[in-house]
Amino acid sequence: MMPANDIPASTWLPAAPDASHAPGFASLVLRLRLALRRDPDPRKRELVEQILTAAAESEQRLVEQQARIDELQAMSSTDELTGLPNRRAFETFMTAELARARREQRGGCLAFLDLDRFKAINDRHGHAAGDAVLRQIALRLQPAARATDCLARLHGDEFVLAMPGASLAQAESRLADLTARIERQPVRHGDALIPAGLSYGFAAYDGDTDLPALLRDSDRAMYARKQARRQN
Repeated sequence: MMPANDIPASTWLPAAPDASHAPGFASLVLRLRLALRRDPDPRKRELVEQILTAAAESEQRLVEQQARIDELQAMSSTDELTGLPNRRAFETFMTAELARARREQRGGCLAFLDLDRFKAINDRHGHAAGDAVLRQIALRLQPAARATDCLARLHGDEFVLAMPGASLAQAESRLADLTARIERQPVRHGDALIPAGLSYGFAAYDGDTDLPALLRDSDRAMYARKQARRQN
């Protein structure tokens, strides 16, 4: 008798279907197991079972590795405290957005958002309270972001909201409404009610805009508005 690994597979494995309908891994395993039930050679059955077990283990390892890769990719683009996209994800989004704006000859607005009196919150209530305020502000900001927008936390108490296709008037209307809603409700942390305030500034962009310049312009607009609010 020929050794099991020398027996042509065509003598015991059902014919493969058309290449355009090639089976997946699970389907192939099922076909092999069905074929083994009809084969009287125990050595062959044992060998194929070993192969199937090794293949299944390899498949599981690949699935677990891909899940870990996906998890690490998500972690690398997500702000740990707020769950929002981080600076890296924002820059990736804006690089693609500016390229689209150039191709489609359109523009949009970028808003720079900064919490008011955040240092005083940390000094008076502690950093745990500051973190709680950041998380709560992030939650309140999220409904303002459309599916085509990108809301991200850059660092500290600084956020950005990219609004593709928005005009300056539309950006002003959206941001004024957003800050008013945030300021109407203080953030509760333990027994403390912490007033929440947000200053914003924004700048328009098109396909010829440089991202560092856009960030600088929107940041300057935010700072000017913050100074004006302090004086009033």
